[in-house]
Amino acid sequence: MGAVGIIVVCAAAILLAGLAAARRVADDAAAAGELAFDVVAYGARGDGTTDDTKVCTRVRVVFFGPMAPVGRAHVSCHVCLWFRSLKAFEDAWAAACGARGPSASMVVPEQRTFLVGPVNFHGPCASGRIIVQIQGKIVAPPSTSASTWSSVENLYWLMFSRVDGLSVTGSGVLDGNGQSWWIRRCNNDVDCLQYAPTALKLVGCNNLELSQFSSVNSPQMHIVILQSSGVSVSGLTIAAPWSSPNTDGIHIERSQNVKITSSSIGTGDDCVSIGSGSHFVTVDGLNCGPGHGVSIGSLGKNGDTATVEFIDVKNVHFNNTMNGARIKTWEGGLGYAKSISFTNIEFDNVDHPVIIDQFYRDRSLERAVSINNVTYSNLNGTSSQTAVSFDCSDGGSCTDIHVDSMNIRGPDGQQTVARCRNAQVVISGQVYPEIPCSS
Repeated sequence: MGAVGIIVVCAAAILLAGLAAARRVADDAAAAGELAFDVVAYGARGDGTTDDTKVCTRVRVVFFGPMAPVGRAHVSCHVCLWFRSLKAFEDAWAAACGARGPSASMVVPEQRTFLVGPVNFHGPCASGRIIVQIQGKIVAPPSTSASTWSSVENLYWLMFSRVDGLSVTGSGVLDGNGQSWWIRRCNNDVDCLQYAPTALKLVGCNNLELSQFSSVNSPQMHIVILQSSGVSVSGLTIAAPWSSPNTDGIHIERSQNVKITSSSIGTGDDCVSIGSGSHFVTVDGLNCGPGHGVSIGSLGKNGDTATVEFIDVKNVHFNNTMNGARIKTWEGGLGYAKSISFTNIEFDNVDHPVIIDQFYRDRSLERAVSINNVTYSNLNGTSSQTAVSFDCSDGGSCTDIHVDSMNIRGPDGQQTVARCRNAQVVISGQVYPEIPCSS
């Protein structure tokens, strides 16, 4: 038998072996009533170099009689199978998502590193609660090549879509391997056709829980929560260098009833950003730095209508950040940002602690997203010279701004200033620096 014949026989044997192995894993789990599905059982290697979105297997093919190659009675074949049905992480997810019972889990075991390409874990799922246990480390491909990412729409690395009752938890790490993307700076190049992916994107996931794991070095945003309701985020650690572009920690958009607690975020962009369509969002007990602070917006880009309301940011420590409590809108936009509070905030060497900016990257248009019913209460710490900046457009679009008890000074007690334009500000308690447009 020639080389081509051997390759054909090997490929057929490996395909059959892979299908049989996957079937055995599913049958064994079903027979045992098992509702925990380990990615290793579905072929993931976890050696840090093998792509675990595909399955590799080795089989020995034995030849008899005239079929035997000259001088050989058998040959070993080691081939990676790219067939979708055999992808390790997707197969483990399919088993967990399809399992019927009160809950089911996909397990990423500890003490292993899994190299995983872009993948969409989609629902809906059969069980009322599905848990992704991240105990080990999941690493994105280092390549920025189109061959790796071109098939991904709305760029992401890991995405969960339409999975209600999802819990992503564990002591493991998501490593977005973003260094090569940061060098490209594609997001700032109008001629660039390939934008950096978000590390973890969650779309249409109601009653969602994210807890305990770490996310590091995302190519772009670390976590995006979109079109979801009833979201709890707690105990996360998110980290990227201060110089990494557009690496927001958590971005929320068109989502309601979101609570972020007891987390630590330090990146090259916003620690938390809250976009249009977000209502009833709480950020409580956050350590932020480095980064650009907690931002409402930007809102109203390209004349869009934006709505944000009932946002509660409290017990936050900003450390060496560019900004602190920020609301930013584009001129020309419509809609509103209202019922927003910043309470019990500590600033440690923050460049711009308190900001309302209605001229975000544009000063040529007349209308703006209205900002009203915003409360700042018990704000303390150190900053650069300008501690407060309320920069609002003409026409009374910044109203009902309340500042109660604030003391922000220079690092060694130096004087700071507040700048204010076109804002209606009401002062109560001791406030420093003095805000010039207060009533």
